Amino acid sequence: MYKIPDTLNEDIAKLGDWVKGFREGSVPAVQFKAFRVPMGIYEQRKDDVYMVRIRTTGGVIYPEQLLEVMEIARRHRSDLLHITTRQEIQIQNLELEEITPVLYELKAAGLSAKGGGGNTVRNILVSEESGIFDGEIFDTTPYAMALTTKLIAEPDSYLLPRKMKIAFSSDDRQIDYAAINDLGLVAKIKNGRRGFMVYAGGGGGSNPSVGWLLSDFVPENELYAIAGALKTMFSEHGNRKNKHKARLRYIFYRLGEEATLRLIGEYYEAAKKTAPLFAPEAAPEERPHVGYTPPTGIRIDDGYDIWRKRYVREQRQEGYNSILVPFMAGNLRIDHEASTKAVKKLLHFVAPFGRHTIRFTTTQNIRLRNIPAAALPELYLLLKDIVPEMHAPLLVNNIVSCTGADTCRLGVALSKGLAAAIRKELMNSTLDLERLSDTRIHISGCPNSCGQQIWADIGFSGKILRNDRIYPGYQVHLAANRGNKPHIAEPAGQINARDIPKFVVRLLASFLEVQPRYPNLTAWLETDGKKQALQLLAAYEEVPSFADDKNYYFDWGAETVFSVIGRGAAECSAGLFDMIDFDLNLIEEHRKTLETETNPQETNRHLYGIGYSASRMLLITRGAEPKTTEDVFEMFATHFIAFGLVDERFRKITETLKQAQPEDELPKDEILALADTVIELYKNMDDSLQFKTAKTETPAEPPKPKTEKRFKDLRGVLCPMNFVQTKIQLAPMKNGELLEIWLDDGQPIANVPGSVRGEGHEVLEQTRMDDYWKVVIRKQ
Repeated sequence: MYKIPDTLNEDIAKLGDWVKGFREGSVPAVQFKAFRVPMGIYEQRKDDVYMVRIRTTGGVIYPEQLLEVMEIARRHRSDLLHITTRQEIQIQNLELEEITPVLYELKAAGLSAKGGGGNTVRNILVSEESGIFDGEIFDTTPYAMALTTKLIAEPDSYLLPRKMKIAFSSDDRQIDYAAINDLGLVAKIKNGRRGFMVYAGGGGGSNPSVGWLLSDFVPENELYAIAGALKTMFSEHGNRKNKHKARLRYIFYRLGEEATLRLIGEYYEAAKKTAPLFAPEAAPEERPHVGYTPPTGIRIDDGYDIWRKRYVREQRQEGYNSILVPFMAGNLRIDHEASTKAVKKLLHFVAPFGRHTIRFTTTQNIRLRNIPAAALPELYLLLKDIVPEMHAPLLVNNIVSCTGADTCRLGVALSKGLAAAIRKELMNSTLDLERLSDTRIHISGCPNSCGQQIWADIGFSGKILRNDRIYPGYQVHLAANRGNKPHIAEPAGQINARDIPKFVVRLLASFLEVQPRYPNLTAWLETDGKKQALQLLAAYEEVPSFADDKNYYFDWGAETVFSVIGRGAAECSAGLFDMIDFDLNLIEEHRKTLETETNPQETNRHLYGIGYSASRMLLITRGAEPKTTEDVFEMFATHFIAFGLVDERFRKITETLKQAQPEDELPKDEILALADTVIELYKNMDDSLQFKTAKTETPAEPPKPKTEKRFKDLRGVLCPMNFVQTKIQLAPMKNGELLEIWLDDGQPIANVPGSVRGEGHEVLEQTRMDDYWKVVIRKQ
């Protein structure tokens, strides 16, 4: 299991303070969102209802941990746990006041939510059967755990331009998710040495792509170097101003493949000189050393053999098995006493077989492992109380859907309702579903890729369609190749939601007619099947009017006519730069109102709002955190006027605003000019938070220590802002120049120097003073 960073208690305590401030009105919603989302806290579709996303690297969770997660959820009045397509688990439907105690209790169980959202290093994926199946190169789970431990302890892992996703594959014949993550690591052995084939820049969402092959082989001891190099390169060259073009792949789109790979290579060579070598620990034997004696009198029914054929696989460890336990849409309800009791009974049953018996899968299910063959009959009887359709063909129980418009603020369509409708249509069909057990159907309720629709044989992403009125529809994606020549599913057209179940059955029927000639559905869709798929889609182009058939205007599972009312702002991209947009929008709102305002007092109020937002808007890029109204104007003068980023003539107006009273008449032209200047400065900000017009010298005021070193007093500044401010100080400096910083004892001194070294700089001195530390850094 990954190791929780020492800073987590401080982070949770600070979140508690922010919750209190938000409730009292002293912390604006946008600032609160920017802090809570990187902590793994999302607001759901219903206002003021939240969920906590728990980091479970590679889907690994111990039986006793999952039992504790269920208890934590129950104690804090949640009714639902949800398994995600990134092998995590969420506690949903929480009140805000429950969040802080939930995080403390998760920490006590050895689990953390930090990094579960926002512009951070997200949960790392691992092949679900890594360590137990024949044919794998080696088990990548220990590598993912070690990399998680290192990355989540580094402050800059939570300050990226956008999220960074990492995936491991243990089998070079089935690259799978390693091909569509920002960093993909595929197990490889070369000349007797373990290492990885490395992909970079893969991802879903807008303009999706498989990753570019960065290296055919990176030795295992350079794992930290390659991951750190990619993270630093992304941090310094990613687009921080446009979140829609901020993922790592957009650097490839902007610079081209050759230039981007060369740039990553430069960071990699630099990282190899400073990053610690990865030293793999001996992985524990997957097979548990425990005996099992089946109870007498177990009576199984005729469904046992069917279940064992469909859901049980033999491990490479002789006598042991892995078992897929399907959960519809990844949901584990804990508000039903009988089902909750059954799940707990299952967890107590598998616990004696070892801690490594449970993994969450990318298909939102649980895969049990290390179960002795003799225990399968008893396990079968336990599962009958948990999985109502446990005998159903694998395809039916393995359809992936995101949470969709049920709870997600970005959801357009009810993806879970569509998944249920497809399952029903498949079960009522005459198709031989046994021959389709390796087929993947994935559904997202919006164009984002939470449902991984681009990585399926048949994928759907929700969208709004229209004739004389709007109705629910989906973009259709076909034929992803997850093997050793990976490519994403191609968009094939769009279709109304109502006809999708019939479309799926007809498409699969066409494939089964010719199946012996093709190894799988994707192989057919890539060749002869593509034409048939397009013809089938065309048959569903016509949608009847609302008067003729209202069903087309109701989404699957909906009781009201389709609407986009209640669709909220994105939570996933929440971060520091949402705060810039917040002030930018306020400026525009005030300006628009000013155009028609005739009341002098209201005019002054809007002018003050423009001046205040203009002064606050870019403070976050300097690592400045104003606590009061006066701080806003003073920090603006210090960080922007004194540095020459904003003309000296605006100092007077900031002083006027700082001392303004409601009855004062404010100078309109000067305030509007200030706003224009700040907005223009923002437009000229580069991806590393530097401004093209910036002066490189220090302010007129001399630094505190009378030396040639640049100086920054960071006492009282918490992680990770102390590291942000250190980076900001280093950015305009030349190689060889010195920076002295003062840090508090505890987590600041424990983390900042290491993060600075991780960026390639040299820490020359680290000296304890009275109640703080002096650190001297040479920029490299």
